[in-house]
Amino acid sequence: MQLDAGNPSLYFNITAPGANEALYNSSMDGNGTTVAIPSSGKYVIDVYLMRNAARRNETADYTLTLYVE
Repeated sequence: MQLDAGNPSLYFNITAPGANEALYNSSMDGNGTTVAIPSSGKYVIDVYLMRNAARRNETADYTLTLYVE
């Protein structure tokens, strides 16, 4: 998975079904990753601006590329 963004404050989280915390947090681990999905189900990918950028009403164009093997 790779997130390419025009704003350096844009990140994504991957959350597993029923989880309260993200399985992957790109603001801590980077905007490119390979994640082994531990179980089947509906995973959620949230793309978001960090609070500092959102408060300034910034926007971001982005491309999120997913590779499935």
